[in-house]
Amino acid sequence: MLLPFSLLLLVGCSQRADAPPAAPTDHSRTVQEETAAEPAEVEASGSSTIAPEAVSLDTTDLTPEPATPLKLLLEGSYHKSEVWRGAEKQAWLGLYHEKGTYILRPTSLQVHTVEDPIADNEGIISGRAVTAADSNGLFYITGLPASKAGSVDTAVFSQTTLAANKVLAYSYKGKEYYIKAYGDSVQTATGQYRYTLYGWKVAGTKNGRNVEQTLAEDEAFDDSIYVLLWAGDLDRDGVPDLLLDLSNHYNLSRYVLYLSSMAERGKLYKKAAVFEVVGC
Repeated sequence: MLLPFSLLLLVGCSQRADAPPAAPTDHSRTVQEETAAEPAEVEASGSSTIAPEAVSLDTTDLTPEPATPLKLLLEGSYHKSEVWRGAEKQAWLGLYHEKGTYILRPTSLQVHTVEDPIADNEGIISGRAVTAADSNGLFYITGLPASKAGSVDTAVFSQTTLAANKVLAYSYKGKEYYIKAYGDSVQTATGQYRYTLYGWKVAGTKNGRNVEQTLAEDEAFDDSIYVLLWAGDLDRDGVPDLLLDLSNHYNLSRYVLYLSSMAERGKLYKKAAVFEVVGC
């Protein structure tokens, strides 16, 4: 089970938890990287065209490649710091939902420079737009062997968020797994309640033994809550892997991929990749 793809992009400059989902940045115009022989033109929001010499593409000081074994990306437009240098050169696998089946298959990603209306000054364009050759993927990973491509068995669950001290069950091939939420709520100066020391534990059976481990915990939350986005066996080891949004702030999305095949002894999962997006 998977949330609609639009729900994967949950950040915006003024978005709260009860607001409709929005892209990380609302770019109104896009420009490809310039070449010496053929400078790019930038289409403005209206009907006019800005002369190439009036625009400077900021491609300096790009973020280094993450040190995690796997890397995770979603299509969309982002701040410069959120997409690392050379991401388009990696060998990517995209997860697609087609005719009721989830399929993991090779694809390529392109990264273009786009306007970032939050960070850019006049005449400077620094944002990053990530697009896939085989578009409309749910998410994209690199570092997983290409041999893992093919149909992906998925887990079944009926809810995606959890109040503290509640349990979310997900089932896979006759086995039950559980995410248990814990935490306290405190009253703010405005009279509203907010979670503190909220976290998720996961429990299930591994090699015939019951295992429980903490997946994530945050000290404070601001109009946000953890979300289970997808569960399925990406690494083909018989245990469903997890894609979570572990955001603790309404203006942040922190997508985290947990793989069971990388888990240490006595644990079910290990954090394999993180993609973090800030709205403003």
